[in-house]
Amino acid sequence: MVSLQVIAVAVVGFAIVLGGAVAVYRDATRVGVSRPALWAGFVIVTSGSGLATYLGPPDVPIPGLLVIVIAGPALYLFERDDVKHGDEPADPHALPDGPGGESSSEGRPDE
Repeated sequence: MVSLQVIAVAVVGFAIVLGGAVAVYRDATRVGVSRPALWAGFVIVTSGSGLATYLGPPDVPIPGLLVIVIAGPALYLFERDDVKHGDEPADPHALPDGPGGESSSEGRPDE
């Protein structure tokens, strides 16, 4: 017999998986990442498989589940960062999106 706790975890987990996929799809569309539906599907597959593995076998190590669940959103964030900053040449004197962009290098004498 299935307990109430398992049902609650399944319902809340399913809502979190769908919410994460919707957030990835909207963000990918807004930023301009290619194939946003594919990235949303990838997040559903990784997070959903982590949820299914948590609910299925009784003795699954939690660190392994966290790696599975985080894989989809983490890889999407790497792709998102590459889309936003991929074509710019590296500036060794400034951090990305930080103070000291192009205006701080103008006041420096050349070495």
